Amino acid sequence: MTARHLGAETFPATAESVAEARRWMTDRLGPAHPACGDAALLLSEAFTNSVLHSTGDKIEISASTDDQIVRVQVIDEGGDTLPHCVDDPSGESGRGLPIMRALARDWGWEPVEEGLKVWFDVAR
Repeated sequence: MTARHLGAETFPATAESVAEARRWMTDRLGPAHPACGDAALLLSEAFTNSVLHSTGDKIEISASTDDQIVRVQVIDEGGDTLPHCVDDPSGESGRGLPIMRALARDWGWEPVEEGLKVWFDVAR
């Protein structure tokens, strides 16, 4: 299985950019793609976390696909905290990583030279 790079884009680290990132994902996969809805939702969750927790002013996203998965990466400039799950069903925030656990086939995060990378795989 050979992965096909769908593209990469850098966005300002602003709340307004979340919708732009979702549109970017939808445009790359096409709305009829079986993983499009989950990939766009998870991208918006990861991107929102970057907006809220990164101390930088830009966020880079990239995506690739093969016969089994769509892989999306979100790279920000890092922040004061690392990703961690908050399990408060009645809380006003903290649902992003539980949603990631529920919908992604696999996901993770790692420090990188640029800051922090969060990645996830969505099954086709």
